Amino acid sequence: MIKPFLRVICHPITMNHEEQYEEERRKPHRSSIIREEARCQFSFKWFRIDVNGREPIPGLLVHKSVDPHNKSLLFLHGFGGSKEDVVNFMEVAESLGFSMLAIDARGHGDRKSAFAGAPAQELLGFLGGSIVDNRIAIDIASQDGWVAEGGELILVGTSMGGILGGVLAGVDRRLSGAALYVAGGDLVSILKRSKHPIVSQVVSGIPGYMISSFRGQVADIDPINFIDRISPRPLLLQLGKNDEYVPFDCGIKLFNRAKEPKDLVVHDSGHDLPKEKAMSETINWIRKRLPI
Repeated sequence: MIKPFLRVICHPITMNHEEQYEEERRKPHRSSIIREEARCQFSFKWFRIDVNGREPIPGLLVHKSVDPHNKSLLFLHGFGGSKEDVVNFMEVAESLGFSMLAIDARGHGDRKSAFAGAPAQELLGFLGGSIVDNRIAIDIASQDGWVAEGGELILVGTSMGGILGGVLAGVDRRLSGAALYVAGGDLVSILKRSKHPIVSQVVSGIPGYMISSFRGQVADIDPINFIDRISPRPLLLQLGKNDEYVPFDCGIKLFNRAKEPKDLVVHDSGHDLPKEKAMSETINWIRKRLPI
């Protein structure tokens, strides 16, 4: 019996995320604020983007002012996370005066579904579709004045968000730069070697040669194929040298494929980076590479 994960080999995705975005951006979109909350001098606004023909995109905007801000972070959360994880970057926002924008990736947060048990074609659709949804969120944020037209918009992505962020920053020139955390390139190698419990569950029992043949199917969401397109915008990559979820050498492979200007910070840690040090490195990198 063929495992659901292998169905994608027989039924490849016919439209890549760049083509999907070009199609999606032509559709009418409508945003609405669901609720608001004040926290520590910041305004938290939960919103929803309604898209004709499919599920809404839930998001969160965090800022100090009601006016459009010319400095914003676009946050992409990790596997199993949600848009609310953007609070991990509050230190950056407070130190540098940034607003923050985040949405739930497909299958996560308010869009929760049986992600781990889904067929591979659906999983790849979740990941590629999340890239599309973030680009739609940028469209809406500019259209509705949540971020200033022509301002600095820096992508910050952790783990899965770092992997997808390496793709997104490569294809969307509106992003001024990207800071990626515990990300890596060569998704086939990551799938085969990751000790993440859900990834291990998904690939368990699949012969190695079958996973290797999967390379062409994941090429569209593998940052190794897009990371060089971030240049001449700056890139920061922070890795844990003992990472068992995204192997360290896959992170180094991604960094080596990227072009200048780029910076690498290696922590003596696993997949969970020391937060205070990682945020300090991020603040210093923004001041160095994007003096604003």
